[in-house]
Amino acid sequence: MYNTKIKVGIICPLDDEYDACKEILGLKNELELSGRVVSERKENNIEVYAIKAGVGKINCSSATQLVIDKCHPDFIIDTGVAGSLTKDLDIFDIVCAEHSYEYDPCSGKKLGKIPSEDDESCTVMNDPFYKKAFQEFSNRIREIMAINIRIGNVACGEKDVKNRQLRQELHENFNGLVCNWETSAVLSVASLNRVKAFSFRVISDLADEDMKVSFDANCKPALQKMFPVLKEFIFRGWLNRFY
Repeated sequence: MYNTKIKVGIICPLDDEYDACKEILGLKNELELSGRVVSERKENNIEVYAIKAGVGKINCSSATQLVIDKCHPDFIIDTGVAGSLTKDLDIFDIVCAEHSYEYDPCSGKKLGKIPSEDDESCTVMNDPFYKKAFQEFSNRIREIMAINIRIGNVACGEKDVKNRQLRQELHENFNGLVCNWETSAVLSVASLNRVKAFSFRVISDLADEDMKVSFDANCKPALQKMFPVLKEFIFRGWLNRFY
């Protein structure tokens, strides 16, 4: 199994996210692909392609489809920063999504209950076998890097979460650990194409009234914490367990 070529597509919404991914994963051969910047790394049985997608669902969904069409990956990985929705997680912790729920399509003044299956996207963590394997990886990362990784739900919508009331609402309605703009779009496109998907999101802010200040201060340092973890996952044999 380990001699089988595995192709990975990494979706990076922000320029800072793409730049950190390229630097830390050692990606090269940067080129323009249908108007998007893509870089790659080929090592042994692993091929990695990262794309500078742009912010928001439309940008990331179209970038995900482009990578799938042109690079034919076995895995799609949503990456970037996120806001924490719970006191149990802090700056620089990492959350790998099991389910992602879109909250901005919800009608009414208040968020409703967890949406129907049509509004939900899931990752390979939805499979108990894969979830157990990833727990082993997260335990290993805690030992060697002292970084906390959790598996849980993501609340996704194109709206900054920057007040405690909305933060609490998202946590309670979706059992959400983190929030961001793009995860659901990436996972939905991967699912439509029957490509296995992961989401690695590192916490840059606490989704409260200080969100903007915290994001500006922590975005780049948070990415410097996360991408070495992703590098370990991809290039040190862990990904083979999900093939």
